[in-house]
Amino acid sequence: MDAQRCWEIVEAARSEAGTDWDNLDESLGVALRDQLVRLSLTEIVEFDAQFGVLQYHVARDDLFMAAFLIHNGCGDDSFSDFCAGVVGLGRQWYELALADPDNLAGHPAVQGVAAGTVNISVLLTERFQFAPRRALKQVAGDDRSYYEALDRAEQAGLPVGSPAGAAPVPPRRLERLAAMFPEQQASLELFYPDLTVVGG
Repeated sequence: MDAQRCWEIVEAARSEAGTDWDNLDESLGVALRDQLVRLSLTEIVEFDAQFGVLQYHVARDDLFMAAFLIHNGCGDDSFSDFCAGVVGLGRQWYELALADPDNLAGHPAVQGVAAGTVNISVLLTERFQFAPRRALKQVAGDDRSYYEALDRAEQAGLPVGSPAGAAPVPPRRLERLAAMFPEQQASLELFYPDLTVVGG
């Protein structure tokens, strides 16, 4: 499965999930699982590999800063969920975020968080992140078949799960997000001075 086919599946799930931002994780998780259970075990494993690569590219310091600002703090597990959440916004927003994380300031879910009308955890999509594994278990039917499929993927050289993270980027300030979340920006500068340009 190539990246284009992976995106087609993600976009189908994104379309089905709709714009109820407070239930984004649940709706995306269900929609993606429903898309994947139509595939073979091999195709699901291949999707999971491509999905992990998409998350890997988001795992950058400047996108960690965006996650910290939007969600009022961000640990390792939360950042992994956030990386999946950016994928879950669909290809257009994913590419905008990669080009400049400050572009997330224009997304209606993030604007809703700033306005207090959307749950602060909106892009922390754990259920969506692990939907491929749930689909694989459902199609495999038992744990043995599930682990055998993962073993075959590793033997074939496919990455299993999300890679650790992408290359670091130079310190910077996300101006639009900082303006939307000024208290979080102050905390970010306090706890992560190496990532920010204080007073920039």
